[in-house]
Formats: sequence, structure tokens, C-alpha cells
Amino acid sequence: MTEEITFKISKGKEFKRERAAAARIDSAMCVNCGICRRNCPVETIDEHQRDICRLCPDCSPAPKMFPEESQRFAPQHACSLQCPLGTIPEGYVNMAAQGRFDLAYDLIAELNPLPVVCAMICHHPCEDDCKRGLTMDKPIAIRGLKRFVVEKVSPRPLNFDPHLGKKVGIIGAGPAGLTAAADLAAKGYTVKIFEAGSEPGGMIWHGVPDFRLDKAKFAGEVRRLIDAGIEIEYGCSVGTKPSVKDLLADKFDAILIAVGAAEGAKLPIPGAGAENVYDALTVMKHIHAKKPLVLGKKAVVVGGGSVALDTARTLMRMGLEASCACLESGKELPAPAWEQEEAKEEGVKIIEGVSPVRVITDWFTVKGMEFRKVTQIQQDELGGLKPLTAEGSEFVIDCDTVVFATGQRQKTRLIAEGGGLERDAEGRVKFSPDTLATNVPNVFVAGDVVEARGSVIGAMASGRRAALSIDNLLMGRSLKNRADLKTPKLAPPHEKIYPAVRLEKLYPQPVPKARFRDTFDQVEGVYGEEQAVLEAKRCMKCGYSFVQAEECLGCGVCVNLCPARAISLVNVS
Repeated sequence: MTEEITFKISKGKEFKRERAAAARIDSAMCVNCGICRRNCPVETIDEHQRDICRLCPDCSPAPKMFPEESQRFAPQHACSLQCPLGTIPEGYVNMAAQGRFDLAYDLIAELNPLPVVCAMICHHPCEDDCKRGLTMDKPIAIRGLKRFVVEKVSPRPLNFDPHLGKKVGIIGAGPAGLTAAADLAAKGYTVKIFEAGSEPGGMIWHGVPDFRLDKAKFAGEVRRLIDAGIEIEYGCSVGTKPSVKDLLADKFDAILIAVGAAEGAKLPIPGAGAENVYDALTVMKHIHAKKPLVLGKKAVVVGGGSVALDTARTLMRMGLEASCACLESGKELPAPAWEQEEAKEEGVKIIEGVSPVRVITDWFTVKGMEFRKVTQIQQDELGGLKPLTAEGSEFVIDCDTVVFATGQRQKTRLIAEGGGLERDAEGRVKFSPDTLATNVPNVFVAGDVVEARGSVIGAMASGRRAALSIDNLLMGRSLKNRADLKTPKLAPPHEKIYPAVRLEKLYPQPVPKARFRDTFDQVEGVYGEEQAVLEAKRCMKCGYSFVQAEECLGCGVCVNLCPARAISLVNVS
């Protein structure tokens, strides 16, 4: 027996279709990977988030919540809400808990062309919003589990089919450019990347120290993309020859500028031109390339972000005593708390709430650095930090080396001039915040050109946004990224989680650490299989997918795609 349903597509057009069945999801089996939601042709599948009972004080040391509060809390906090790329960790975490590591890898790599990079250096915002960490004890070690899976399972080969007959040129082989290239190639475009350097990765290659990222494994990920059909031309500085206009004239249908912030910067304070005063990017490039660099014995790194801490930890490995001095204090420090803790464990001293006044020199030799205490931090008209300091609070830190890690500059002047791109008063390329399009037709931007102080995962996400905008333009459509649709609903009362009776009492499995502050060996180890499974089983399974049966077409797409086999078609009669 069949029934007739009515559904709408774009521009409000209505269609009628007969159906004999509708999809149903077993919430107990669902791992909330999100594949069904992203692929449902009529968007009739929602994410539900379970309420967690936090009324009884014996369940957890976390503060108690009354039902009204916990019900509001449930759909607002989840790992599924936080990944800029749209990956939902709950899916691969639960596959790992079941020992299905191949499927876990597939869920990790589905939306992420650089899984190894993210497994090693992502700042894991998903863990910050993990309900277990917020309501019970410790968050699931999501990045640690991702690292285990990508180390355990061999990378799957890719195969891009350039069937559309359209070409896209990408300037820059950093995380934004590589992500956009992978997305566009998967859609059927011919993609060529123009990279000024001799290696891919941009700041990943030059700015991230070897003790945090295995460069050989990263190079393997890039090779996987090249083998699948993406072309990279190294040693090509797009600007004048060729210019953006030249590329568009050379039958490229669209251009993406993803060059990153490739120039280091020093603060314009007295003494900044002395010997042994560097910017962080210059230091990291020289050390990575094993080029000679004059260093002293005691360094002050100005800045409190990830780059500053990485630089200080690198200098410690070069035999220096290193401190980081930053404007911010406490929770306002830009670097994640876990990075701060790792740096402190290695001996880096973090000096908070201070603003640099001058580098103290004897002729051109650094003797120290003067600071003032910060009383307030404001923003200037361009969004930059403007500290207010206390008069008479000056103090000096003895040092013979100073490194500024207060940001990098975009290297886009020649590209902009050669392509007719509009720039703002600071020389930054102007673009539409909605589409990332520039004033020149078919030219887009991504990565640090969009947000110069962004994270690696943020740069990758902007590359994905730009790729979607390019695809929409060239195909004459207006598709949206369904991975961005993050509006979970509160699960019904019978799905409520009662920790005292429904959760296994598993203790957090710490990610293995190997502190080698005198070498550039990896500082973070990899779970063993038993540890990984135990950690993955700590997931409370607070999210699942739910089908609005009255709107379902009964087409069966979600049934075929579900890795957990949690979806079935049931008769509507």
C-alpha cells in the first residue's frame, strides 16, 4: 500500500510523490555521524541532543542543574556543534569504541582532506564543548582518538574525476588552498595549485615545529591529493608573471587566493632593529631549514598565542632559556590552556598582562626588554589590540634575544596590483564576508587573507567556504554546506541520560606523553588499542539523528549510507 506526499524544492516548487515506506532510525544504534542529515534530499532528518540528569549531587562533582536548566543546556552544547569543518566526532569515537577502526577512519576523512594534520595540531574546540567534560568529569580525548585511528588505519586512496571540463587555479598550498583544492576536485573540477615555495603547507610546514607535527606524514597526505589528480606547481609566485589576470586569460574559470600570512612582523618600538631581534616566522623558518641563526642564551618571546608558545618551546630545544610576555591575562590568553600547560611543563615562563615598551640595547646588542603592566585592553578602529598601561609600572626582563610573535602580514600586494583587486587602508584584499568573493569577477580569497590570526582548522574551513562559493558561481546555483547546519533539538524525555544508571564508570585514559624538551621528537604519543577503546567508550552518546517521518520520501538514501546500520525503511500503511 502506498500514500501520496507533497514536498517542496528550491524556489518553492511543490511536487507530489507516492511512497510505500519511510525511514526510521534506531536511536540506540545511531552514532550521530551526521551522514544521513547531510545527504537527505529533502532535509527531513534532524539532530537530537539528549538531556543529562544533573540533579543528584552523587552522580558527579560538577554543579547540579535543575531540569529546566539542563534541558536548555542539552541542545546548546555538543561536540557536533564545534568543528569548523563540520565533522561530528561522536561518529568516529563510537566506531572506535566498537573496534571498527576502518569505519572510524572513513568518518574522519569524509570531510577532512588532512586528517593527520588535524590529529596532531588541531586545537580541538570539540573537546571544549563535550558534554561529558561539562557535566561529569573530563571531556573525551577526541583528538587523541583521531590520532590513534589515523595511525592505525592506512590512508584510503582518492580518485578525482575532472568531468565538468572547468579549471580552477589556487594560489597557495597551505591548509586553506589544499582543502579548497580537494573539495573542488571531488566535485569534478580540474584544479591546479600555484605555490611560491618548494614545499606545500605554508605555515604548517614552516611555522609548526617538528615536535608537534610529523612533516613526513603531512607530506604523505599532500601526495595522496596529488596522486588523485590535483596538480601543484612549486616555485611560482603569482603576482606579475603570471598575474591573476594572466591566469583568468589562461582558461581558468575561477581563481582562489589562499596565500596565507607569509611575512613576520616586529612591533615598532625603540630597539626593534638591534641584532638578535627577530620575528617568530623568521626564527621558525631558519630552525626548520637548519639555516644559521645567531641566538643568545636567554630569549623573550613577545606574544601569548600558539605561535609564541611554539617559538619559545623551540628556543628551549635550541638551548636557550625562554619566556613569553603577553598583553592578555588568565583566560584571555590566546593560546589554548593545554598548550600553555605543555609549555610550562617544558620550562617556558609565561608573563601575563604586560606591554613591551622598548628593547634595551648597548649599541646594537640586546641587554634586556622593558615592559609596563597592562590595565586594560581595547580595540582600535581596525580591530587591533590597543593596551592601556599603568604609569610607573615599568620593569625590565634581562635577555639577549627578542622574538616578536604578535602576528604576520599578508603577502598580497603584488597579487592585488596584478589582478586589479581592491584593498583597504591596511593593504588587505577586500572581499564579501558571505561568499569570500573579491571585486574581480570569479576571484575569491580564503585562509589568512580572510582572518590573519586564524587557526589551521579555521583556515581549512574558509577554504571549504570559498570552494562552495566557486562551485555555486560556476554551476549557477546556490547550494549551502549542510555541515554548517547545526541546530539540534532537545530529545524527548524517554531519551534522557541518567549517569548513575546508564553510564559505564570508566576513568579517563590520558593521552600518552613523551617529554623530550632537548630534542625535536614528537611530544605527544599515540594510544594503544586497549586504551583507545576504553577512552572511546566514555562517550555518553548524547546525540542521535531522528527522521521526521511525515516528510520522508522513503527513497532509502540514508539507509544505504548509514555506517552503523541504524536506519531501516518501514511501511507507512
